Formats: sequence, structure tokens, C-alpha cells
Amino acid sequence: MRFTDSLLKITLAASASGVYADFFRNDFLPVGHVRTDPIITQDCLSDHVHTFYGPPLIYPKVTFDDLRESDPNLSSGNILENQSLYWHPSVYTVAADGTKSLQESGK
Repeated sequence: MRFTDSLLKITLAASASGVYADFFRNDFLPVGHVRTDPIITQDCLSDHVHTFYGPPLIYPKVTFDDLRESDPNLSSGNILENQSLYWHPSVYTVAADGTKSLQESGK
């Protein structure tokens, strides 16, 4: 049986049983926490901090070409061909005394 036939049968069986699974996974470590959001503005800082993953190019004017030309060995991901930059708003916890602590991934 070919791989695609097996994959199709597994997918159909999982769907029929109500089980859903991802077939794609990348593991990344954070490369930094910065007040920038390249989608919203390329000219100034963001109003909140973001956690970035991928190539260590975390500045507002980063371009597609910058990412494609970056050294894959410097990326925080486990797939050399994936030179994408991922980010999300950073997550903090607030202690009873009001102290805020950045929550790192995997902790």
C-alpha cells in the first residue's frame, strides 16, 4: 500500500471516530521578546511585547527577503527550510504584590 493510501485511511478513520490530529509540527524556541509587530507597523514600536520564534530578525522593518536570506542555522526552529518568523503577544503572570513576570515557553 502506498503512503498516501495509508495516510488517507488513517485520516478517514480518525475523522469518523471524532479524533482530530495535526499532521504538521514545528518545534521552536523563543528568539526574543520585543515591542514590535511587523504586520501592524514597520515604523515604530508596538504598544505591547511579543514573543518571537524563528530567525533572529525581530525588528519592525523585517522583510520577506530578509527572512529568506537569513542563515537557517541561526533559526530557533527544527526545520532548516522554514525561515518563517512567528510571534504572539507575550504572556505575563501577576503576583499578589503586582509584580509581573514574563512566562517563557516550555516552563
